[in-house]
Amino acid sequence: IDTYALRLKDIIDIIKYKTNKNKVIIVAHSMGGVIIRRYVQIFGASDLDKLIFITVPNHGTESRITGFCGVLGSEVVCKDLDQNSLFMNKLNNAETEKPEIHNIIGTGCSMGDETGDGILKNSSQYLDYATNYYVSGKCDELKFQYLHEEILQPETYPEAYEIIKKILNQSQSQN
Repeated sequence: IDTYALRLKDIIDIIKYKTNKNKVIIVAHSMGGVIIRRYVQIFGASDLDKLIFITVPNHGTESRITGFCGVLGSEVVCKDLDQNSLFMNKLNNAETEKPEIHNIIGTGCSMGDETGDGILKNSSQYLDYATNYYVSGKCDELKFQYLHEEILQPETYPEAYEIIKKILNQSQSQN
């Protein structure tokens, strides 16, 4: 995740140079939001206008998810994303800047003792210093269809798209 945060720094610098802007707006899904939060810990938030998160494991993933995560991605990253990992502990407990964050939380899929997006529980996605929005959906485990991914499809979940559009339109009207 640190490597991705370093790469993100280069990308942000290039975008700022090419657009002649001092700050960027980033929309991130899932692990992308964790990478941005790590970026802020390393580099600060001075390059960021606002952040829009979509179903981000802000407090880590449960062991059942971490267990099969390695099939889909890097095993090292999956271990870092585990809710009990040293990385997650440092991400959530170290003093850091708190940039403007708009956080879209997926709900509606039964996940044992609470609801979530089929991959992440609500409590994992929630950030107390963000503006949190909730999008309710459904999951079909037999078809491997989870709100966690489906929320990115505007034709399926237009409310998520409308939230993002509204935030971006507010940014344009302020400039």
